[in-house]
Amino acid sequence: MKHSIYIRLAVWLIRADIYREERALERKIKRSAHDIPWDNPHLLRDIGLESDGRPINRDQTDVSVKSASKVAKIRQKFSLRIPT
Repeated sequence: MKHSIYIRLAVWLIRADIYREERALERKIKRSAHDIPWDNPHLLRDIGLESDGRPINRDQTDVSVKSASKVAKIRQKFSLRIPT
């Protein structure tokens, strides 16, 4: 015995509405996963950012220390070369 076309249509529309709601919820969850709480300094520190958006412990001294060690390594390599 076949169901009425109206019942089948109602079931199909309800399934489509549930599917649409699930997709909307998934989009909302994905968007909220990338929201950064810029107004809360404690949460920013938890994720490793300063209040102005810079990464924590990223000072200019790190760059100068890295460059100094690279220069020292290059000098060491040039001094180790055997002139022939």
